[in-house]
Amino acid sequence: MRSGIDKLLLVFTFCVLVSSIVSAEQKLDIRPYEASDVCSTDIAQIRVSVNNVGKGGILTVELYNDPDNFLSKKGRIRRIRIPALTESHRVCFGIEVEGTYAVAAYHDIDANRKLKKRWNMMPKEPFGLSQNPKLKMGFPKFSNSAFNTDNTGANIDINLRKP
Repeated sequence: MRSGIDKLLLVFTFCVLVSSIVSAEQKLDIRPYEASDVCSTDIAQIRVSVNNVGKGGILTVELYNDPDNFLSKKGRIRRIRIPALTESHRVCFGIEVEGTYAVAAYHDIDANRKLKKRWNMMPKEPFGLSQNPKLKMGFPKFSNSAFNTDNTGANIDINLRKP
C-alpha cells in the first residue's frame, strides 16, 4: 500500500507529464511562406500596423485586390501569420504594382489556423479591416476597406475589434 506522500508524488509526476504533452501540442503552426516581408520605406510595400492584439495564438493578416472575391480564398493575394506576442504588430507585403487593395486581420486566439465564426458567420475572434469599417449585419464590401497605393506603397492601421 502506498503512503500519502507516494500518492502525492505520483499525482504530481502525472500532472507534469500531461503538462509537457499539452505544451508540446501548443506549438504554433506558422509556415515559412507565411512570414512577413522585411519592412522598408525604400520599396513598394503595404505596411500594416495591427493594434489591439491580445497575447497568445496567431495574428493572421491577409491582402486582397479583387472586389468580387473579397474575404474569400479565391480573392486573397497573400496571407501572413505571426505569433501574437504584443498589443501591436507590424507586417509588410511587398507589391509589384500600384493599385487598390484591402487588408483583413484577425487574432486566431486558439491558433487553429481558422477564424472562428458565429452562427451568422460574423467573427468570434478579434477581427479588423483596412479603413476600420464597423461590422454590422455582415462584412463590409471591398470598397469600404479599399485603399490606393503609390510607388512607395501605403501605410495602414487596423484596429482589431473584439466580437
